[in-house]
Amino acid sequence: MGRRNLVFAVPLALCLTLLFPAMASAHAILLRSDPAKDSVLSIAPKQVRMWYSEALNPAFSTAVVVNGENKRVDNRDAHVSSSDQTEMDLTLQPNLPEGVYIVIWRTDSAADGHILRGSFIFKVANADGTVPTLAPGSNPGANVLGDGNLTGLYTGQLDGPTFFNLIMITLVELGAIFWMGAQLWINFVLTISAEAHNEERNTNERVQRRFERYFSLPTLIVLFLANIGVLIGQALNLTGGDLAQAISPTVFIGLATSGRFGIYWMMREVVILLAMILALYMLLQQQRSRITRNVLPIANLVLASALLIAITMSGHAASVNPNIVSYAIIIDWLHLLAASLWVGGMIYIATNYLPVLKPLHIPQQARSLVTVLPYFSPLAIAGVLIMSVTGPFSAAFHLTSWQQFLSTAYGRALLVKIALIGGLLLTSAIHVGILRPRLKKEYQKYSYAANRLQAIQERGETGEQNRSSALNGQQAVTMTAEPSRATKLLAQQVRLRESRLTKKTHLLSSVLRWEPVLGVGVLICVGLMNVFAGTLSPIAATQQQQQTASKPKPYTTTTPTKDGKFKVTLSVNPNRFGTNVFTVSTVDTATGKPATNIGVSLYTTMLDMDMGTDTVNLQRDGKGHFSGTGDLTMPGNWEIRIQIRTPDASLHEASVKLVTPF
Repeated sequence: MGRRNLVFAVPLALCLTLLFPAMASAHAILLRSDPAKDSVLSIAPKQVRMWYSEALNPAFSTAVVVNGENKRVDNRDAHVSSSDQTEMDLTLQPNLPEGVYIVIWRTDSAADGHILRGSFIFKVANADGTVPTLAPGSNPGANVLGDGNLTGLYTGQLDGPTFFNLIMITLVELGAIFWMGAQLWINFVLTISAEAHNEERNTNERVQRRFERYFSLPTLIVLFLANIGVLIGQALNLTGGDLAQAISPTVFIGLATSGRFGIYWMMREVVILLAMILALYMLLQQQRSRITRNVLPIANLVLASALLIAITMSGHAASVNPNIVSYAIIIDWLHLLAASLWVGGMIYIATNYLPVLKPLHIPQQARSLVTVLPYFSPLAIAGVLIMSVTGPFSAAFHLTSWQQFLSTAYGRALLVKIALIGGLLLTSAIHVGILRPRLKKEYQKYSYAANRLQAIQERGETGEQNRSSALNGQQAVTMTAEPSRATKLLAQQVRLRESRLTKKTHLLSSVLRWEPVLGVGVLICVGLMNVFAGTLSPIAATQQQQQTASKPKPYTTTTPTKDGKFKVTLSVNPNRFGTNVFTVSTVDTATGKPATNIGVSLYTTMLDMDMGTDTVNLQRDGKGHFSGTGDLTMPGNWEIRIQIRTPDASLHEASVKLVTPF
């Protein structure tokens, strides 16, 4: 039955992992504002109001407004609305003059603590109705709120803060999955197999004692410290990598006590502390009553489940659409549970079960492997099936195109994860479907031969004693010679069987010992996908950023419309995060002359994050050139759709993809 289920689970897991790589984003993204983005006003507003996709952490969400000369014009009173946690407001200085104004905002998601920055512009028209513009090459508002978006969380590069986040997140997930996997093994494998097979009770108790003595408390200590590290990592993102500011009491305590993320972060620490108390008691109190021995494993299992819930509630699943948040949380928790069933169980086998078996004689090792491991198989198969179903919903961002598997850091991490999961499924299929059945068959042959030899030896001893009392000398030797030769042949067969049993036992043990390495690799990939969740920006964007950091380089390209009737040249200046000037030149391919009697609009879409599509209407100069000002609200992969409207009301479109650095 186990092998049939595995045959079904393996292709299902791979197919669903490939077809559904992830789900919606988990950042507080700007949805709308008043004044609206790129709006032109006749009268200066008194305030700016912004609405976001998630509830905001009021302690660290803020905004500023600057003019074209990069001077602040707000009253430094940005705050999250008390009546709507998704709204942030700030007031402006009275009687602002005509000009261009840039709103720069920073959000701290109350759900998962992720930091995001962005900007938009609005304009106050001149008295004569003309629309003011920014000075060529100017970029007011750059880094007004720090350079947190410059970390690898948004660039796909493992810089210092991002690498620190990766280590802490991986340690938390690895520790939680291993600890939960251990509790599942103790409650559903060791205990149940010992009750059904009394000969395994002593070995199983030694396995459990090994975990209590060497792994339980150290794992929880690492979990406790790594969880603190996760909070420091959030503070590093908030402060733009400033460690001194990140570990300051104001920032650290503020993150730990505000927002949903802070509440469930505290819940993690409380659960871990309670588990540490139990682990310390079990380490110091070896002599325990029967009731205590029965209750403690269940209590640890409950605490492990609570820890997974706390991790889920402070993760990406808690920040999806409110209509599906309950389902997302349940699915994410099941995904962590499945990883514990499968990967956590494999780590427990390698670190606790196999080391206890190693000193035993080969027949005892083989007997335990073929007796105890079948109790783990249903858990592992359940983990594979649950992961294959919940995997599509456990990641933070979806890939908008198959090309992003290779063009983005997130996509590459996902590809490696898929490959490692494939390797895990293959090795699991080999040891469940091939190695273990062969070991079981060989053990049965060995047991049969050994039992037969033992029976012959026992009968031989009894018969020799009887014959020695009834017969003398040569007659006795003649009658016992034949049984002696049969015994030698059977003993030789037993040694041959034991040699074969040794090879098969060592082979299965080696596979089980190295299999968790693939599981740890999967968790590292999950950590990489987590720290790169801010954007799917490719590493090439980081290299371009470094090359253009001192002087922005405009982006220019020429492409035909889809119907081939126009040739379009697009220029984006300075092509960086923030406000840009878009210029389009059009040529009629039939005449080879500039097209002037047309209208041109641009539609900008961020490919790395679901932020909707913005419109930029371009103004003509009568010479075939059209220009306008718009925002590329964050660095990364953008698609610009160019739409041309001719007098006969027909539409002609071209599409351009570009990478925007900082």
